[in-house]
Amino acid sequence: MGEMDRNNKKILQNIKMPEQSNDYRVVVFGAGGVGKSSLVLRFIKGTFRESYIPTIEDTYRQVISCNKNICTLQITDTTGSHQFPAMQRLSITKGHAFILVYSVCSKQSLEELRPIWSLIRELKGEEISQIPVMLVGNKCDESEDLREVTNIEGQTEAATWGVSFMETSAKENHNVTELFQELLNMEKNRNVSLQLDGKNKKKNKKKMMKEQAKEEKLLKEKKEKQLQREKEKGKEKDKDKEKQSKEKEKGKEGKEKAAAGNGQPAPAGEGSGTLKEKCKVM
Repeated sequence: MGEMDRNNKKILQNIKMPEQSNDYRVVVFGAGGVGKSSLVLRFIKGTFRESYIPTIEDTYRQVISCNKNICTLQITDTTGSHQFPAMQRLSITKGHAFILVYSVCSKQSLEELRPIWSLIRELKGEEISQIPVMLVGNKCDESEDLREVTNIEGQTEAATWGVSFMETSAKENHNVTELFQELLNMEKNRNVSLQLDGKNKKKNKKKMMKEQAKEEKLLKEKKEKQLQREKEKGKEKDKDKEKQSKEKEKGKEGKEKAAAGNGQPAPAGEGSGTLKEKCKVM
């Protein structure tokens, strides 16, 4: 029996091991077109795309600090449709924190988050009070004429759900980093932060400086090549002008010779020479 208990204990430890990993999983939910992918890409890569490309499910990773150690922030960007309920449930089960995104220009997109929030509460159960959740009104850069959800309405909805609230703009890069930092600040079970420790900061700074120097070098080389091309073009133009000038002179000489051959009056110098010869003969 003692051996069996030890084996069972090992099995239970192995089952719990995935939860002890260094990954901190944030899941982003929201209707199609609200800007979920734009927020994630703006945060991870610092880029923004105007066109809308539907997402099935993408995962992005960012190195962060967790309990003063290096850890991976794993962000799952989910589909905007309800076609994959099994994937949705799996993402919720594995998630440590949640971002629920709607567009301030679409009241419908806010309403579509309600069943997702209900599912999160159902699957997480009593743990929900310990889990960071942020309701996010994206596209706050849009004009007031296009707004369908005010800032106060968003705050009221978040208060009703018992979650935090923030308005963002992926396009203008407004509150994007703040969103993820605030979400991590809400984590009670771990000390999670976007900031790395001092050594890693120095490494990252050196890496950034190297990359910047590399970019500057490439830019310098590009400019030098461009100047060289312009010089070569200038030389070619000068050669063309010189060639055209020579061709004009040749053309002029050819015309003069042709005119002399046709019996036309010769230039004054040659005429006077002929007259002198005639006088001598006389």
